[in-house]
Amino acid sequence: MYYVVVDIGCSDCGEASNVVGIFTEETKARTALEQYKAANKLDLYGDDHQFLIYKLTELNSIHNNSFDHLIYDSEEE
Repeated sequence: MYYVVVDIGCSDCGEASNVVGIFTEETKARTALEQYKAANKLDLYGDDHQFLIYKLTELNSIHNNSFDHLIYDSEEE
C-alpha cells in the first residue's frame, strides 16, 4: 500500500497546493501530515487549506476516481 498526503492550498489567498509525501504506512502518513502542518503553521490561520490522504495499491497507473482511494479529508472533521 501507498499513502499519498496532499495539501490543497488556498486559491483565494494565492497559496499553492503541495504533495506532502508518499508513505508505505498510514501511521507514517498521518504523522507526516501533522508535522507538515505544524512546521508550516497551517493550523494557526483557520481552514484555508484542505488536507487529503489517499490509499493506493499500485504505482504507475491512473486512478480516475479519487473518492475510491480517499481515506482522510480534513474538511470532514
